[in-house]
Amino acid sequence: MPGLGAATRSRHRIAHALGWALALAALAFVAWVVPVRDRCWDPRSPASTRLAVSRDADGAGACVLHARTGDVRIDAAQCSELACEPGVASTMRHAHLGLLAVLPLLYALGTVAWAARWRALLGLTGVHLPLGEVWRVSIEAQAGGVLLPGGIGGDALRIASVVARLPGGEREHSPVSIAVASVLLDRAVGLAVVGATAAVLAFAWGGTQAGPIANVLAALPVVFLLGVVAVRRVPPRGIGWLVGARFGRIAKPLLEYVRDPRAPRTLLVAAALSALVAGAQFATIRGLVSALGGVPTAEKWVYVGTAMAFVVSALPGLPGAWGTADATYVLFFGLAGLPAGIALSVCLSYRMFWYATAVVGAVLHLGRARNLRRARP
Repeated sequence: MPGLGAATRSRHRIAHALGWALALAALAFVAWVVPVRDRCWDPRSPASTRLAVSRDADGAGACVLHARTGDVRIDAAQCSELACEPGVASTMRHAHLGLLAVLPLLYALGTVAWAARWRALLGLTGVHLPLGEVWRVSIEAQAGGVLLPGGIGGDALRIASVVARLPGGEREHSPVSIAVASVLLDRAVGLAVVGATAAVLAFAWGGTQAGPIANVLAALPVVFLLGVVAVRRVPPRGIGWLVGARFGRIAKPLLEYVRDPRAPRTLLVAAALSALVAGAQFATIRGLVSALGGVPTAEKWVYVGTAMAFVVSALPGLPGAWGTADATYVLFFGLAGLPAGIALSVCLSYRMFWYATAVVGAVLHLGRARNLRRARP
């Protein structure tokens, strides 16, 4: 129906435009809130305007105040009396390089655990690939997640890569559904465990005063578990409407997967591996906070904010979640008592780990494609 197709395309364009508008608004918020240089003021005059400040490179302790009327140089004694909020530049310049060198290794271990989780989910569908091959596909797909919003491109590449590796007969018998259900459940299990981990850490540090957001995060695994139980217990005719709905092509393989007798054990293994993934991610973020000189006054918000940034990163917006993820870190890390410069530096550093892994994946993908071309007669 031409009219229906036009209406669908119109809704997609509106949703795409709203996603970009939200991301650009978030970028504007970050640019307005986060200082590049140190922002200093005289504590004896709290009503005075905060000014961007640069430190002299000669180490004498003098400062240059960047006022609207021009730059003003003050001596070390006057500079030491100022109260300052660190900017991104000084935060990165004074980072603990030894700790920063270790954290990428921790992040890399998290990607291996992520690949093992997806491999466990793929195993139920009859797709048995070596862990190294699944890890390779995962980080190759991560390059697509950098270029396209919300990880959509990465998921599509994972599905296509698995389907391409299936034997011909198996591919014809179960084309894309073999990978679709595993990728959807991989995301769902990951989100549920991230929420559970953040909630546990938030309640550990904040007690009963962890806050409503921690309660929402704690509800994510409960909702997922109840959904699995409901799908497995409800008779097929009770969920037939899902298969017949517009999203039936996605719902059908997912329902078949969850209703498989082996699904509970597989999902339990995936949840255990997901705990390793979440642990590596939270430890990396907390390590970045320490490496960049951050000392939270309310520790729970570091973990709640990290979980919310992961959730926001999965939503459509700018490629790589630029803007939305940055604003989330700045907002929630501010509640943790961390300056905006440190919050943004943590986000940018974590993104660099992500991009470095994506570059490795892109190189592996190009190398494999070149080898395939050479192998052809």
